[in-house]
Amino acid sequence: AELDEQSPAAFEVRKLIGEQLPELVKGYARVPEPLRRVERSGLTPDQQLAQGLQVIDDEIAEMSTQLAQGDLDLLATRGRYLQIKYQGDGE
Repeated sequence: AELDEQSPAAFEVRKLIGEQLPELVKGYARVPEPLRRVERSGLTPDQQLAQGLQVIDDEIAEMSTQLAQGDLDLLATRGRYLQIKYQGDGE
């Protein structure tokens, strides 16, 4: 599927990749290495980074699924059309 550059999904992808991901990595990089494995508020900075990256990965996967949905629907419709046209209606 092609993503319309003006769509809300395109805006979210740009924001996620262009702003959120770099800010997450920059924030982590500012933490001195010895403190990255020290737990604070229930998680270490290493764990917080891993969780943040997982959230970003999950969001990208969800957006990809949403974008592909139209193509999947079109493919199913085309397949059903061909089946009806050339094989009858299951008779």
